[in-house]
Amino acid sequence: MEACTLDLYKKNIFRVTGLPVDATSKEVSRQAQKIQMLAEMGGGAACPLPAFSLSVAPTPDEIRSALARMKEPEHRIVDEFFWYWPEEFGASNADPAIQKMLAGDTESAVRLWRDREKGGSHVAQHNMAIMYHMFAVDWTNYHVSYDIDRKLDGQIKGYWRKSFERWEALIDRDEIWEILKARIRSFEDEALTTGFVRRMLKQLPSALDRVNAEAALRMAEQGRLDWARFHVEFMNETHQGLDDVESTSEMVLEPTKIRVNQYLASFVLQSDKTPAMGAELALQLLDYCRPMMGLFDLFHGATAHQRNDLFDKVAETVLQMVVSHQRSTGDNKTFVTLLQNALEFASGTHVRERIINNITIGEGNLKFDILKPILLEIEEIGECAKSPAEKLAIIKKTILPKIPELSSRVGIGSNACIEVKNMLAHVLRSISIDAHNKQKDYATAESSIQLALKLAVDGELKNRINSDIRTLSDNKKNTLCFYCHSEQIDETSSYQLPMYGEVYRQYRTTHFKKIEIPIQRCRACKNKHDTARNWGWFTMIALCSVGLIGGPIGVGVGLLIGWIISNSVKSNGPQNVTDHPSVKEMRAKSWCIGEKP
Repeated sequence: MEACTLDLYKKNIFRVTGLPVDATSKEVSRQAQKIQMLAEMGGGAACPLPAFSLSVAPTPDEIRSALARMKEPEHRIVDEFFWYWPEEFGASNADPAIQKMLAGDTESAVRLWRDREKGGSHVAQHNMAIMYHMFAVDWTNYHVSYDIDRKLDGQIKGYWRKSFERWEALIDRDEIWEILKARIRSFEDEALTTGFVRRMLKQLPSALDRVNAEAALRMAEQGRLDWARFHVEFMNETHQGLDDVESTSEMVLEPTKIRVNQYLASFVLQSDKTPAMGAELALQLLDYCRPMMGLFDLFHGATAHQRNDLFDKVAETVLQMVVSHQRSTGDNKTFVTLLQNALEFASGTHVRERIINNITIGEGNLKFDILKPILLEIEEIGECAKSPAEKLAIIKKTILPKIPELSSRVGIGSNACIEVKNMLAHVLRSISIDAHNKQKDYATAESSIQLALKLAVDGELKNRINSDIRTLSDNKKNTLCFYCHSEQIDETSSYQLPMYGEVYRQYRTTHFKKIEIPIQRCRACKNKHDTARNWGWFTMIALCSVGLIGGPIGVGVGLLIGWIISNSVKSNGPQNVTDHPSVKEMRAKSWCIGEKP
């Protein structure tokens, strides 16, 4: 598992030194020292190059690393396994294919292995698996750093497939593992047992998967998603039932997971120190984590817990930072935008609900920002010193025409629009109350309260307005002229109607009680009554004057007609004064109209 990376063949001891796998430790050490000396002296070209040699001469560090692995038997066995075997270990000098390879004659070596493979040689099959796998890994390493001709795509994918056709067959070949066990016994090293072969057999499918997993990771990081998907699909298609793709993927992605968590901790710390920078930091975090999430989607799928657990934390961190930013700056637009972006990272129900709730709040705040000028305008009207009638006129002229347009911008059913309507209804209700209580201006009071009822949305506010309307209606009835029932009363025009009752005589003296009934009257009706009274007196005087000529009867007739006209105040208008509720009540108790009996 440690060896199977994209450096599998680049760091192989035998590829670095150009020696066969059954070379002795002394031979490997001597060859490595020779290559290292030539490399340090700049004379690497003087060394003969075997087949499949590295395109770039190994560095001194790479040579030292190879020598270090050579001293560890398990590492040497792994490198031997991933290089070309002779038909019999210890007999490379007599193996034609190995000798052709060491001489740099690649074509001849491959031709011999291909012929042996057809003849049933498991060693040749192993060598062909190594060759195709090496070609595939070498091309992938090159492809990570450089663009290649698209015509080569099929060839490279062919290398992968031809390699794994053989790997899958070799896993079931006991002969291969027996050869490896015999090779281990030949070392006569107590630390290296045949149990190591069993562990290799068990781990080989996952180890080979790791090469593809790392290739997929590198390709995805370079934006070559088609190749990244190819490697992931290849992992899932090969060694089915023998490997653990999920665990291999987790292992390859572990460094990415660590980096994401480090970013989260670092960004939260910065945001806590400078809340106003929360939006900037959140944007950086989202930009960084988006391709990382793509990697987890690629390896695990969009519904896997490995992906969701990590990126739910990203979404929560973004939420935390943008909330701090919004509270510090009041920037609702950025707040909403970043939270909408954070939603693509959130999969957990709880996290998504928190983000969506905050988006709703932010959108509401944005709508309130749009309505803020009109809210201030309404507030100023409510607090100004103008009369209720003037306030109502301003609202009708400047505020009401703006409501439809604003409602279309923020949504007629939005909380912001409802808030404006309720606030305006509150102000109109206050205008109505002031008009009624302070100005006795019932027309303004009624117009304001009816308009408030049309605008109010809040249920409790509507109940209070309806109660005000009922109270205003009752009060209005009590303040209308008793005679015409259409005009408001005028205090200076109303009068007191005298009534007497409970009359009885005692010792030649008449006893009675007296009260005055207030009769509400408007100025217009008073003027009519005054005119009628004046005409009555004028008529009485005129007729009496004529009656003096005609005698006592003429005078009497003149007084009667004048009295009838002058007392028309009792019956002038739609109603007679005797129909007044209070008068009717007293008359029912045998009281009479007048000053005295």
